[in-house]
Amino acid sequence: MGITKQNIQSVCSYFHIVCTLFLFCSIPYFYSRFTQYGLILFFSSFAIDYIASERWKQGFKLDNTRIVSLFLLLQIGLFFIYSLFEPDSRYFSTLLEYRASFIGFAIVGLLGISDKFKLRHFAYASIVSVLACFIALYNLLPTNLESFVQIRVCRALNIGSHMTINLFFCAGMILFSKLISLSKSKIEKALGIFMILLFYAFVMTSGGRIGMINANVVLICIFLRFTISKLKILIPSAIVLLLAFSIGYIGIMSNDSIKKTLRLSDRTNPREYIWQEGVNQILDAPIIGHGASTNALQMKERLLNNKELCSTEEFLISHLKKDHVYGMHPHNQIMQNWQEYGILGLFTILGLFLSLLIVSKGSLSLNLITLIIFIQLQTEVIDGGITTVGLCTYIFLILALSKSNEMGKEKIGGFKWISRTPRNA
Repeated sequence: MGITKQNIQSVCSYFHIVCTLFLFCSIPYFYSRFTQYGLILFFSSFAIDYIASERWKQGFKLDNTRIVSLFLLLQIGLFFIYSLFEPDSRYFSTLLEYRASFIGFAIVGLLGISDKFKLRHFAYASIVSVLACFIALYNLLPTNLESFVQIRVCRALNIGSHMTINLFFCAGMILFSKLISLSKSKIEKALGIFMILLFYAFVMTSGGRIGMINANVVLICIFLRFTISKLKILIPSAIVLLLAFSIGYIGIMSNDSIKKTLRLSDRTNPREYIWQEGVNQILDAPIIGHGASTNALQMKERLLNNKELCSTEEFLISHLKKDHVYGMHPHNQIMQNWQEYGILGLFTILGLFLSLLIVSKGSLSLNLITLIIFIQLQTEVIDGGITTVGLCTYIFLILALSKSNEMGKEKIGGFKWISRTPRNA
């Protein structure tokens, strides 16, 4: 019996899955060659699988998955368009290097994502990545755990910040909670519970505040998943509340009289000074924005001229004085999009998350991953801790699993989370 066309397609499909999982495992190590190799393997294997499976014959239909990809394309498209007109584009090449992944992942999404991915693939892949972390943890065991996680482990593992690894662990908690609800194996259920508790413990000892918030949000949702019957409005409600809080915060921070009344003038958190300068930058050009490179330069100037920040954040200031883009942002992706591209940029980033909620409608797990990414981006940007590669990989995970029939089996306390027939590729 010879090699058939179906055999070749299966091999190419599994090769693409393995390469994707390799990239997924590399998310926490975004300063290493691990991630660079992961990207090369991911895009190469996608091209091979796309050709072998002849997915182009399915035609092009503007479904929800491709709408998400269009928002990724719009994000990088605005970057290129604004670079043609902004007065100072000296950091164009550096920022393009950070954000180029948008192009590749947008093309992948538009061409069509394979429907062969399973929840177990990503859940078990997270164990592989975490084992590497804990080997390094054991070898570098310090006396001060918080300092270790925030500084020493990040340097040893090429992790940019605790935010990166904490988001990965929170995503792992979500994947394993879903695996527990699907699995019939007691051993697999026990493994899932152990990994959730392990991920949670690591995040809660990391000293990362946003990671702790995400971990507790995830843990509460996991608890609710197995204890109450209807949670359909939980995730949308949480995102609406976060948006309302963000808008309210910008309003308060842009009004000196309100700040004085609420006694917000005596601030101690350096990030609040950064956010204040971010608001001022938005107010300078709220409609059209400044452009990415120009915005970075202007934010650098604002932060260096903020006396309170200079007196409290020596590490950031020392980097701002160097000729690179580190720290030249408002530590909030929603705010940065608004600064760079005006109202259109704000529409793009909010539209991206709305489209992710739509494409994963009915799945608590996928909505929850969307939520923790959204929370993370309230204190981080794609040029910083989360990275464009990380963001795009999480988005790919959501899109790939949204095509899986597994997500159609999700039930909470007897209530079926999905009432429709799950999408197939």
